[in-house]
Amino acid sequence: MTNKATHLPGLEQAMHDMPFDQFGRYHMLREAVDACRGQLGLERLTILDVGGFYEDNGQPTLPITRFLPQDAVTVLDVVECNLPGYVRGDGAALDFPDSHFDLVISADTLEHIPQNRRPAFWRELLRVARHGVILLAPFGTVEVEAAEALLFQYIKTELHAEHQQLKEHRDYGLPRLAEWLGFLQQAGVSVRAYPTGYLHAWLGMMLIKHLLLRLDPGPTAQRLVDSYYNRSFFPTERRRPAYRQLIVAEKTPGLVDAVDAVLAPTIQPPQEDVSADWGGAVLPTLMTVLQRQLGATQQQFLHQISVLERVLADQQIMINRLQADVSHAHGATERYEAAIRDLTERAHWLDGQNAELRRQLAALQQGRVMRLLSLFGGRK
Repeated sequence: MTNKATHLPGLEQAMHDMPFDQFGRYHMLREAVDACRGQLGLERLTILDVGGFYEDNGQPTLPITRFLPQDAVTVLDVVECNLPGYVRGDGAALDFPDSHFDLVISADTLEHIPQNRRPAFWRELLRVARHGVILLAPFGTVEVEAAEALLFQYIKTELHAEHQQLKEHRDYGLPRLAEWLGFLQQAGVSVRAYPTGYLHAWLGMMLIKHLLLRLDPGPTAQRLVDSYYNRSFFPTERRRPAYRQLIVAEKTPGLVDAVDAVLAPTIQPPQEDVSADWGGAVLPTLMTVLQRQLGATQQQFLHQISVLERVLADQQIMINRLQADVSHAHGATERYEAAIRDLTERAHWLDGQNAELRRQLAALQQGRVMRLLSLFGGRK
């Protein structure tokens, strides 16, 4: 008998704001860790999360700490980060003593390690784990590789970008589940695997989320879709064909059976009518997104009209001022021209007066000279 996975208490905010595939895999990790906790009889576990750094819209985060707040968690990854509980290191060469942590977990990291280093990666996880390792990763199948190829090409064509994680999957090659289960069994470790991340749902959601990057680049629409999926579709995503597998590898006997008792009932049977299952989950999401986008477009349109109306009003005020200035300038010009004519006439009159005065002065000077000559002539 199967039961749908149920949302664990205390994760309401994570369900609302975490990417759908991240929420799903960390929720499943939490369920497996809690099963180990009960089997070991330990209330507080020491846990190493290898590859657990995540940058959320430019902000560094350690997602596992939201799911295991009561445990002593150390997160290791290759990037620089100063968050508490974080250390920088190489998963294939861990700088910890043997059996240093109760459990070692890893989510979506194995596929980003070159194939020739993957055996060392697994050996290191087992070495530093006291009781067991829980690992989640996408594993290669014909269906998974076809889905990734389609998504990669869609992003490249529509967004003119290369998805670096998918590119690494292609360059390094996705791990094969049977190969690594055999590797662990040869190492004397008891293992079991569980499907998660229903492939058709995963591909549909990834296409929708990247479509939204074109329509609405901000995080709001993305979180709306993720939140809907996490609330409504997450409980049914543990079925084949699966994008990911969760592997439990025990060092302390009883862990695999304890985890199996919790996870096995949540694995759903294959879906016969994929279109009805996926359509019923996605169509309401698409309608919500499209309605939101239409509303946002309408608001943007009304805002642009309002801005243009204000610009036109400001321009009309400026035009009225310029027209008043031109009218004032015309009036001033007429006054200046009249004043110039008056001054010109006065200048002409003064020139005439000046000439007459010069003539009279010359006559006076001429008369004085004649009188002087006459006077001096009479004295002889």
